[in-house]
Amino acid sequence: MADTIEKDIFQGIMLRMMALPLPAGMTLAGNVALPGVTFSPTPTTKYVSFEIHFNRSIRTDLALQIDPIRQGFIRGNVNWPKGGAQVDAVELAGVVCKHFKAGTNFYQDGTQIRFDEDPEMSLLIIGSTHVTVPVTARWLCYPHVPA
Repeated sequence: MADTIEKDIFQGIMLRMMALPLPAGMTLAGNVALPGVTFSPTPTTKYVSFEIHFNRSIRTDLALQIDPIRQGFIRGNVNWPKGGAQVDAVELAGVVCKHFKAGTNFYQDGTQIRFDEDPEMSLLIIGSTHVTVPVTARWLCYPHVPA
């Protein structure tokens, strides 16, 4: 059985998240929380947590024969220990924005995933142990159109 488009989208976005350029001293295993991967930060851990969300799909043909445009978003939460330099959290959030900027596109098993809008950085959220800077990047997956 062939993989579904949803699986291709999920895997492609996961690979893109894993390729995020991190500041010196940070690693993928120690400072990035990926969906479905066990990660246990401490109150002093600087890290980025990622989520992948699927939204609604859009049908574009009247006969309903062509796959829909699939869309969703990723959320990258930059979590910085309270008392640390918040500007460093904002800097890393900017790196996440750049990594998923408008014009970013890639393929996973023939399925193209596109980011046609620049990501949105939200307000700082002050938690009990960390300051969080959320970044939202919206993705699209256009259908394979028969020739």
